[in-house]
Amino acid sequence: MVSAATIETLLQQGALTEEEVRAAVEAWLATPSTTRIPVGSYELIVGTLLRQNGFLAKTMRDPDASEGLKKAALRKVLLRGRPEKR
Repeated sequence: MVSAATIETLLQQGALTEEEVRAAVEAWLATPSTTRIPVGSYELIVGTLLRQNGFLAKTMRDPDASEGLKKAALRKVLLRGRPEKR
């Protein structure tokens, strides 16, 4: 079931750590074909993130986009995501 809280809210409440969010970004960059991103004891559906944010989808497909830009774009969208409890 999708949480009413965003990743950012869970981070602010202490339910997630900065390290878990950073690890989620790294995990998705390492395996961009994955369909779900684990974030601590939660997970996000990648397709939903990409559909909700055209800039992220375009950036991730752009071969000229730097890894730093991809990380920043993914983190920004990930923080707004509403995860499912695993």
